[in-house]
Formats: sequence, structure tokens, C-alpha cells
Amino acid sequence: MPDSNSIALSGKTLRSSKQRQSILDILTQQHAHLSAEEIYQSVKLLHPSISLGTVYRNLEILTEIGAVYRASFADGKARYEMASPGHHHHLVCLKCGNIEDIMECPMAKDIESFMENRDFQPLRHYFEIYGHCAKCKQK
Repeated sequence: MPDSNSIALSGKTLRSSKQRQSILDILTQQHAHLSAEEIYQSVKLLHPSISLGTVYRNLEILTEIGAVYRASFADGKARYEMASPGHHHHLVCLKCGNIEDIMECPMAKDIESFMENRDFQPLRHYFEIYGHCAKCKQK
């Protein structure tokens, strides 16, 4: 049973800290795919003494327990977002960097059939489409 100094996430209890809670709040409020540096800049406004290393460590812990999802895109930077039930994929604009979530898997039936034919049980998969968003396409 979690006490007042812990956070219950994804069925696991994690010791609470103001910095960790601030990271979760930022990810919840922003509904974006943020880099550790972007998260650090936002948390630093609330906790000026926090280090970038502390943000990285907390993101790693939150990712390990399934509260936060980490994705790496073509720019090589890891981006973080709050985990959601199921999985989703992304449309990534190569000009402006906008990342849009695709909430249903456009390949689900094909993947299921492909894996069935190979007697393989997939645990997860990632799918990103790179191109130009509507705004950038018009420019």
C-alpha cells in the first residue's frame, strides 16, 4: 500500500520526490514528445538546483516501471511521453520536427498474419512514418 511519500504507477510503487512528480506533471500537461533537455529546462523553473543527470535518472526509472514511454527518432534524440494503454505509432515531420501520434496500428492485421505464419509471438513493435506535415508540405 503506497504511503504519502510514494507514487503508485503501472501497478508498482515508487518512492516519491518533488522532482520526479514535476517530471510526471510536465509530461502529463504538455502532451508532447519531449527530450530530456526540454524536460530539464521545465523542471529547472520549479527546482533550480536540479541537475540534468537527476532528470535522466528519473526518466530511466519511470521508463523501466512503464509510467513513461521513450522513443528514439531519426534525429537520434530520445523523446519521452506519458505511457498510455496499448501502444501507438508516430508521424514525424522532417522539416519542423512535429510528432503526431497514430493511436491505432495501421499494420496490426498484417503483423498478426505475418507473425502467425512464422509461429512467432511478438511482444512489441515500433512504427514511425517520416515525411512532411501539412503545414510544411504547403511551404
